[in-house]
Amino acid sequence: KRIIPYLTYALATHTTTMLRSRGNRVQKASESSDQQADSSGSGYAGYPAASPMMGVSRGNDDDERRFTWTGYNDGGTKAFPASGGGAARGRRASGAGIREGKVPAPKNGTRGILMSFALILVLFLGGTTFHYSRGIARATQELQALERRNQRARRDAARDPDALDDDVVGSNEMPSDRLGGDAAEQIESLQRTQKSLASETSSLTAKINSINTNIKGMETQLEAMEKDINSYQLESVTLKEKTQRNVDKANEYKTLFQRSFTESGGKKIIPGKGTEEAETLEQLEDLVERREEILWEKIDDLVERIEQDSVRDAIMTFGNPPYYVKMTIEFPMADPEKDPSEWQRTQGTLVFELAPLEKMPHAVNFFLQQIHHKLWDGCAFVINAMHILQAGPHRHIKAGNYEANAVDLMDKFLKAELDKIAFQEYHEDYPHAKYTLGLAGRPGGPDFYINKIDNSVNHGPGGQDHHDLHEEADPCFGKLIRGKRVIEELSQVPVDHAKGGLFLETVTIVNAVIAYDEQFEEEAD
Repeated sequence: KRIIPYLTYALATHTTTMLRSRGNRVQKASESSDQQADSSGSGYAGYPAASPMMGVSRGNDDDERRFTWTGYNDGGTKAFPASGGGAARGRRASGAGIREGKVPAPKNGTRGILMSFALILVLFLGGTTFHYSRGIARATQELQALERRNQRARRDAARDPDALDDDVVGSNEMPSDRLGGDAAEQIESLQRTQKSLASETSSLTAKINSINTNIKGMETQLEAMEKDINSYQLESVTLKEKTQRNVDKANEYKTLFQRSFTESGGKKIIPGKGTEEAETLEQLEDLVERREEILWEKIDDLVERIEQDSVRDAIMTFGNPPYYVKMTIEFPMADPEKDPSEWQRTQGTLVFELAPLEKMPHAVNFFLQQIHHKLWDGCAFVINAMHILQAGPHRHIKAGNYEANAVDLMDKFLKAELDKIAFQEYHEDYPHAKYTLGLAGRPGGPDFYINKIDNSVNHGPGGQDHHDLHEEADPCFGKLIRGKRVIEELSQVPVDHAKGGLFLETVTIVNAVIAYDEQFEEEAD
């Protein structure tokens, strides 16, 4: 009940003192606004002289005090009524003054409002706590005074035992007539007040602690939001730059197309009927778009037909899924204490489980046909980069050198017509996760690789901008379920990092077969 008037009075007193300390004198004609600052070169309360200043002057009517705002860009003085009938005018003038003064917009407005609100609330609760603490102190002082009166009464009783009843002597309580009227009731009342104030103080302290905790939580959230905003801004800048590059490239293509259209008279770009009717470039672009839509429909029909034929071919040739492939490889056992020429060679087995046939039918059937025709026997793993382990129809010659697409090995793929996949098949439910298999190249094949890390972004749709159709993805058609320990052993074989991770020693594929009538459980990493 008392703290709000106290805070209001203190705030009003502080504001009036601050405003009047500016000096209510009229500026002389020969004196600039900056000369009203003190000799140290600073304005009121340590503000720089170049900053806006505010003062109070009295108008003709004592009831109409006027606040003056001086500074900012125009160096002028704006006056605003403070009270009385000029309140509405003051609000309008205040808004106009700020616009004319070009007050810069505050930064971090939301954070400032939250912190100001929290500060006012903490001050209010702190003042209330202070008020109750003083009440407890007063009650404690009164109790101590009464206790001293009780002690004096007991000492008097000790000197005159006949003045007390037998049941009172030696007790800690004094009769009410010895305590002076209703002193006992006062003590009880003060004790109840003390307990009540202590309880309220404890409650307010808990509220203050809760508010402080909330403030810290809000600050943490604000920091996280600021980080997210900065991240989004960086992404936005990157996307804008990328979009601008694409727009520039599109404009270049359009200019080239327009030049060719003009030079050929519109007859060499799209042969056949229809081009003669295109009198402008816009009409020709509409014609091209219609033809493009028809071509995409035909491509979609072909893709669907190829996938249907692949499902039928796989089931008729290899039976019902799931499909497993066992690949035996030979590699050197790296021993840092010996020369590489003395390293013993060993063999390991990799087991692949191919993707569900309904998701990747063409790529699965493509790889099964390669295994069935023994095309991978004698080929080699040649690249062991940080993100992939890649194999192909290549032959190791000497340390760090390979015969890429060795003639005898590549001819087997070409004769079987299994060197390239028909289209870049991809399914979003089967991304390039760790230990999955992918086809390299555009179009994919014959090289395949094992993802040593999660390459869902780099090898997924739009992940490789260096291809013409960058929105396409590498086909992901299976995963390694056994032989992960072999992959770790291969990481010990030295590579040439300057050449993209080429093995310095031979890692040969001995053979690869389809594991019919076998079931495998995936081993842990």
